[in-house]
Amino acid sequence: MSDLSKMKLPLLTLCLILPAASAARAQDGDGLRLSLGAAGVYRPEFKGSKDYEFKPLPFVALRYGRGDYYVALEGPSLRVNLVPGGFVEAGPMITYDRGRDDDIKNLTVRRLGEIDAAVNAGVFIRKRFDVGQDALSVGIEALTDTGKVHEGKLARFEVAYDRQLTDRWSLGVDASATWADRKYMRTYYGVSAAGAAASGLTPYTAKAGVESVDVGASLRYKISDRWSALARGGYSRLVDSAADSPIVAREGSANQGQLVFALMYSF
Repeated sequence: MSDLSKMKLPLLTLCLILPAASAARAQDGDGLRLSLGAAGVYRPEFKGSKDYEFKPLPFVALRYGRGDYYVALEGPSLRVNLVPGGFVEAGPMITYDRGRDDDIKNLTVRRLGEIDAAVNAGVFIRKRFDVGQDALSVGIEALTDTGKVHEGKLARFEVAYDRQLTDRWSLGVDASATWADRKYMRTYYGVSAAGAAASGLTPYTAKAGVESVDVGASLRYKISDRWSALARGGYSRLVDSAADSPIVAREGSANQGQLVFALMYSF
């Protein structure tokens, strides 16, 4: 794994821990909000893997707001809201996709080579609704690779709901779908002629389409004004061209799960 990919691992943890609606709801208001902590994540080794890994990772999240404007680090995404009035949130963002390490357990897929983490840039738009003490969020992102990892484009649609159960307990649920173009899909799910010769897999050209549909739920407990704990579970189903890839169909699994446990301190 490259040094850049290692630096981004804490951000990946945030992506698993905090759905967009929960993160925004917890950090509304002017000024700077900062959360630090530690987390453990149990996840597939790479996109489509049937082998799982456990990673203890640091946790960091921040938000700086002035009125309707804000800069926020939400998971692997840095967002800037430039729209006043509060009707919608929209603006530029940067994020990344986790790659594939060169030390994965699956020897066949390992022979296809390493894929670095990709830095993506684009725009987002999000609409939030207050439902009593609860919050509903609907959003879409459009992104493109800023480097030469996948050189493709992708779009993600998400719906998230955050419910305050008691003074200390809150529940979040979310669902999303990701579409990607052929360059993106070929990078993560394609098998070139050279890759087929090295791995023994059948050559495969992945096509543009829906990459995955995802659902998740998180349960958060407020230990004190500063300390909180969180558990999150997620399920992702690879579909279309991603699921048909021999990387997934033969060597991996279209069913992708993840578990995260975290302890955090907020300033």
